[in-house]
Amino acid sequence: MERDMKLAEQFAKKNDGPFLSTFGLALLVGLIAGSLGAAFHYFLDQALAVHTAIAANFADQVAAQVAIAALFGAAMAGVAFMLVRVVAPEAAGSGIQEIEGAMAGLRPVRAIRVLLVKFIGGILGIGAGLVLGREGPTVHMGGCIGKMVGESAKASPGTMNTLLAAGAAAGLSAAFGAPFASILFVMEEMRGRFNYSFVSIHAVAIASLTAKVMDDQVFGVGPLLPIQLKISMAEIVLFPAEVFRFIPFFIGLGILIGLCGVAFNATLMACLRYLDRFSMRTMSLITITLGGISGALVLMAPGCVGGGDKLVQAVFSDHHAELRVLLALFLVRGAMTFLSYGSGLPGGIFAPMLAIGAIVGMGFGTVSHLVLPDLEMPAGAFALAAMAGLFAATVRAPLTGIVLVAELTASFELLAPLVITCVISSITAQALNCEPIYDSLLERTLRRQAKMEEAAQEESELQHDAINA
Repeated sequence: MERDMKLAEQFAKKNDGPFLSTFGLALLVGLIAGSLGAAFHYFLDQALAVHTAIAANFADQVAAQVAIAALFGAAMAGVAFMLVRVVAPEAAGSGIQEIEGAMAGLRPVRAIRVLLVKFIGGILGIGAGLVLGREGPTVHMGGCIGKMVGESAKASPGTMNTLLAAGAAAGLSAAFGAPFASILFVMEEMRGRFNYSFVSIHAVAIASLTAKVMDDQVFGVGPLLPIQLKISMAEIVLFPAEVFRFIPFFIGLGILIGLCGVAFNATLMACLRYLDRFSMRTMSLITITLGGISGALVLMAPGCVGGGDKLVQAVFSDHHAELRVLLALFLVRGAMTFLSYGSGLPGGIFAPMLAIGAIVGMGFGTVSHLVLPDLEMPAGAFALAAMAGLFAATVRAPLTGIVLVAELTASFELLAPLVITCVISSITAQALNCEPIYDSLLERTLRRQAKMEEAAQEESELQHDAINA
């Protein structure tokens, strides 16, 4: 025992400096990522306010409202598209797969370029009304900050891996105001690339919590879902212990959501494969058109576009949603989600995914009440469980899904059904051999990278042969 104590003391002395310096770097990453996330949210809100201003200035001219909003949306989407394609193509989409690729040493991180494009392009693309989540840009920007801080400190490869993960967690925490879910996300989703250790996980926790404080307490931005939803949880679940009577319902919901997760991943990847066939010019026209449609829909049918936070609020406020309305929202938002992400503009799929889950869960609850009119469990409880379950099925991170929704909505009374739904949905997706979405996206990125390198090599060989000839 005494020998073990001495060895422990020697180890502590040997590593005291390095791990304290890593914690200091993680704190800096959290401070910068939280501040940048707050700035991103602020300017994004200003961009979205353009549509409100259009509606106010042309209150009596509906046609003019829609036309101007469509023009603004098309212009914003077009500029964002060109920024991505010309300056930093890796800034397209979520960026989570880019950070995971960098952690594995498979992808470079051009931090400054990506930061600029992700910040400006994300504001323009999401502000245009496309169905993209604001968490994608903040996670990618957080990872870039981790890279920059690590390079400035001349960090070792192991520390760089930690700082990349810490930056991603800080970005997710700034987006959702859910620091614990952000830590779990690194542990679950990034487990194959994250060098887990005492130092690394504590550094991730420091960055995540710091970003939450900066975004929420210092700048007062707040989480993605407003606090009113948290207050309404007391109305949704009057007697927490009663949820155990409805376990069979949540098992059925888990299977349904698992199937939805499989369909979500397959459809998204099929959409990306199809759109990859088009030239840059054709894709620019598609993106501009999509921006125009989204801009018009922001005024005509706001629930069909945007990240989905307001839609989730509306779903929970309407305890007797009509099935036809839910079906229309599901179809339109699903199509817009796949097209928006396929356009290549900066933006994530977390928030759109949660919105789709809420719609499916509310539909499940509504049907359950129609079949069993005396059912006491509110439809909103099924919507909450479905939000977490769809995340678990698509990302294959059930613990993160459980804690994310619980943190977002303060629905800790529903932990049991959340766990059941997430576990069943994740098992269902795994049983159907559905690959986690970010693994699929990273594989796609690496295939495209290999093709570009092969084409560059062939061009170089042709030029060499031409010179020798």
